[in-house]
Amino acid sequence: MVELLKRTSGGSGGGEGMISLEDGMNINDLIPLKKVGGATGSSASSLASTQGGERILWTKSSSLVVGAGMVGHSFIELGSVQIESYETVTLRWKFDLTREEEDIYFSILKGICEDKRKQRSADACFRSRHVKGGGGGDVSGAFAVQNACTLVWSNEMSWFRPKTIKWTVEAVAIEWSD
Repeated sequence: MVELLKRTSGGSGGGEGMISLEDGMNINDLIPLKKVGGATGSSASSLASTQGGERILWTKSSSLVVGAGMVGHSFIELGSVQIESYETVTLRWKFDLTREEEDIYFSILKGICEDKRKQRSADACFRSRHVKGGGGGDVSGAFAVQNACTLVWSNEMSWFRPKTIKWTVEAVAIEWSD
């Protein structure tokens, strides 16, 4: 169970309270779906700043070697974060391959997908995007299942060369309203 801080405003009953996410619920069930404010597609904002209706919740970085003909993955969990009633969570991702001329296929799947069978049947934010040298972007709904997602890098098309990937992801709270 995840507990979130809820702020109410107006009237004499304004204040703070807690919202709990039970098993089977996700954070996007609680957030309205109309965007407001100046959220941009740029990942250049500082870790300590809040800009254009965005608030960085956390940042995670790592590296991974995906062998020739293999698939590598990382599980990303939202964790215990405070989300206001007018915010939704977006996953901002970026990765680079060690050699710019190399390419790989990249997917973001909803939920934790531990094996190939689960990965094939999982809902995807996007699947098998061909990336050369590296890439980046923002995706909504990544935490819609189990408040987690799976990053997948497929090097199945390579018979001889392993790929080294350096990646960073951020969970960003973005302002939304009715």
